[in-house]
Amino acid sequence: MPYVIAEPCVGTKNAACTEVCPVDCIHSTDEEPQYYIDPDICIECEQCVLVCPVEAIFLHTDLPEDWRRYQEVNATFYLKTKETPKALPMVTARRMVEAAHAKARELGTQVTAVVTDEGGRIIALGRMNDAWPLSVDLAINKAFTAATVQLPTHQLGGVPNAKWFKSFVLANQGRIINAGGGMPILQGVNIVGAVGVHGGTAEQDQQCCRAAATVAWGD
Repeated sequence: MPYVIAEPCVGTKNAACTEVCPVDCIHSTDEEPQYYIDPDICIECEQCVLVCPVEAIFLHTDLPEDWRRYQEVNATFYLKTKETPKALPMVTARRMVEAAHAKARELGTQVTAVVTDEGGRIIALGRMNDAWPLSVDLAINKAFTAATVQLPTHQLGGVPNAKWFKSFVLANQGRIINAGGGMPILQGVNIVGAVGVHGGTAEQDQQCCRAAATVAWGD
C-alpha cells in the first residue's frame, strides 16, 4: 500500500519528505508543482507523513474521495520520467549463483546463493554441498530484504531500533534481515532484482554478493 502525495503539496513543495525517505522514492522537477511518491519503491515507512507540514501524504487506501486522482498523478510522474527496466534473465540469474559459489570456494566457505526479481521472488537458487541447511532460508530473506528495502543489507546495521524499521519487519513477517549478504541489482535507477548469500561470515557473504552482482552488471 504505497503512500500518495495529494493536493495540499501543490504550490508548496516542502522538501522535508525527501530528506527523511530511507529509500529515496520521493522526487519532483523544477517544472512540477509538487513532489511525488514512486509506488514501485515506497516501503510504507510513514516517515514522510510525520514530517509533512501541510498534511499532504496519505496511504492510497486512505485518500479523501476528492483527492483519489492523486494516486494516478503520482504514478504518472514516474511513468513519464523513468525508463522501463528489463527483467533479469534466468540465464543471468543462474550465472550469478555460480559466481557466488566460485567466490565462496575461493574464500574457503560453503554458501547458499539466491537471486530474486525486483519483488523478492526467487529466480535462481543454489546451495553448495556442505552449506548449512538453514542458509537457504536466510539467503532467501537477505535477497528479499535487499529487493524490498532497495539497499545492501549491511547498510541496515544502524536502523533496527528505528520505529519505522520495527514496523516494517512486522509487516513482512520477520523476513527482513540487517546482516551483510544481500544486495539489490540496479538497472540505471531501477531495481530489477537482488542477490542474497548466507553461509560464511557477513564479510564473506558480502564478497560473494559482489561477485554475483558483477555478473548482472556485466550483462
